[in-house]
Amino acid sequence: MSGESAVEAQLTAGTIAGRRVGEVLRFSAVPYAAPPVGAGRFALPQPVEPWTGVRAAHRPGPAPPQPAAGDELVPGMTPAATSEDCLTAEVWTPSVEGRRPVLVWVPGGRYQIGGASLRTYDGARLAGEGDLVVVGLNYRLGALGFLYAEGVPANLGLRDLLAALHWLRDEVAAFGGDPDRIVVIGESAGAGAITHLLAVAGTADLVAGAIVQSGAPAATLDPETATLVGRAVMDAAGAASVADLRTVPVDALVAAQDQACTALLGRVGMMPLHPVVDGDLLRATPLEAAAAGTLAPVALVVGTTAQEMELFRTAVPQLDNAVAVPFLAAKLAPVLGARPPDETVRRGLAAVGGDLVEAIADTDLHSPAALLADSHARRGLPVWRYRFAWPSPGIGAAHATDLPFTFGTLDVEGWRSFVGADDPERRATADQLSRRMRSAWTSFCHDLEPACDPVGPWPRHDPPHRPVVCLDRTVEVVEDPDGDRIGAWTRD
Repeated sequence: MSGESAVEAQLTAGTIAGRRVGEVLRFSAVPYAAPPVGAGRFALPQPVEPWTGVRAAHRPGPAPPQPAAGDELVPGMTPAATSEDCLTAEVWTPSVEGRRPVLVWVPGGRYQIGGASLRTYDGARLAGEGDLVVVGLNYRLGALGFLYAEGVPANLGLRDLLAALHWLRDEVAAFGGDPDRIVVIGESAGAGAITHLLAVAGTADLVAGAIVQSGAPAATLDPETATLVGRAVMDAAGAASVADLRTVPVDALVAAQDQACTALLGRVGMMPLHPVVDGDLLRATPLEAAAAGTLAPVALVVGTTAQEMELFRTAVPQLDNAVAVPFLAAKLAPVLGARPPDETVRRGLAAVGGDLVEAIADTDLHSPAALLADSHARRGLPVWRYRFAWPSPGIGAAHATDLPFTFGTLDVEGWRSFVGADDPERRATADQLSRRMRSAWTSFCHDLEPACDPVGPWPRHDPPHRPVVCLDRTVEVVEDPDGDRIGAWTRD
């Protein structure tokens, strides 16, 4: 392949051969755990089996099993291939020599779709510009990763990610990384997974910091609801036990998962397969852990997009207040720790002009993010908040539109047109914003403090001082621009 040459790295399990692509080295489909197939389906992740000779790491690894159509609400979300043999990492590094910070990407996608090898998530630019080791992680999704049923360890997707972090702690030096400077970053469900990992005991020994892009730290199932979902999946698959489920072809299992999720949409919502408080791995929700002071005491960057739910506007039904108020009260209950009075919900609805789409954005994303930041900062821990506000045509700064800005991949998968950055002036402005965003995340990896032009080091979130860095056509710091609106939902 033109412009590429082979390079090797020595891991505990054996030697792998990656390739040089431009200014960086890439190692693909690097196993961090044994394939979860056969008896390994619905089992805890197991260590990698050693190999002899040199293992090729040239081809991007398959994504976890998921619906074949992917999710094209935004560009490039359909993986090229899927497989149950998916517990692998994609690694980009300037060199296998030295000790540089490590940025670990956790892909999102409702805990049901996505993968580390999507072209949008190409880590070459971040690695080369920022002198970082960038690692993308695959983990089990959907029923394979989050089924709650007898005989299945709960939260297998989270357990996969923990196994990957332990593996990186031991192995990242072989890629030129520093195991004491690992920062995790994710968007949407990837960010949600990270907030849940921070609520797991011992995570602070594995990571130094976290960047949470549009995560939902209150989106946690309780055991009763998770049991309901698990039974629905098993019934749809025609399985009476986990042993039966292990014999179901993976495509049929994904189809059964989809059938169950569709049937439960009105009762459980769009993400019926996601982390659950199981009393073992996960003993509290991220917001509960943050309020109790048990969330991992790491440096934290928390942000949302300005119009999070605009991408889903056509999927949100029109509801009158008699239905909308109890619906939103139920959404706020896990955020506030108790069901709020109807008057609180009406006040919040009034603050968004009665727009149910904006109300859901507040209850699901904006308010939980603000409360997470507040709780963390009140422990004296370093926290920064941002708002991504680049206006894409027709949807504004919608959920996931920040992805190509994070990686500098506006020129893949049709993203430039999607975000309205085709003409020369907007192209240059979008590229500048992407550089500044990458600069902030790179500086956070190196110094555990985000910084970028033209604001320099970002001011910390330190209640009652709540500065927010707005990432728009330019970058500026403003004092809690959405505070009054978000506060309408959360004030007593």
